[in-house]
Amino acid sequence: MEISVVSRSDNSLELVFKDADFSLLKIIQTNLIDDRRVKNISVKRGHILTKEVYLFILTDGSDPKQVLKEGIEKAKNMTKSLKEELENALTRP
Repeated sequence: MEISVVSRSDNSLELVFKDADFSLLKIIQTNLIDDRRVKNISVKRGHILTKEVYLFILTDGSDPKQVLKEGIEKAKNMTKSLKEELENALTRP
């Protein structure tokens, strides 16, 4: 996966992810959508022939890079919890 900055300001950040799965970025979006600092967050696919996915975040003035990092950490914890619950469910008779 390759990540590039499309645009950046004090309260916004747009990134393009090449060879990334759309679902991964939707999980991050889901973890940030209720964050009070986030005014807008969107994930969209690029052209159908490319494997590009765009993520845009607009904050209330908070550092968008830091907010995004925290959202990624929440997504990481959510998937870890899901993995543990799945393993527990699959080991029960």
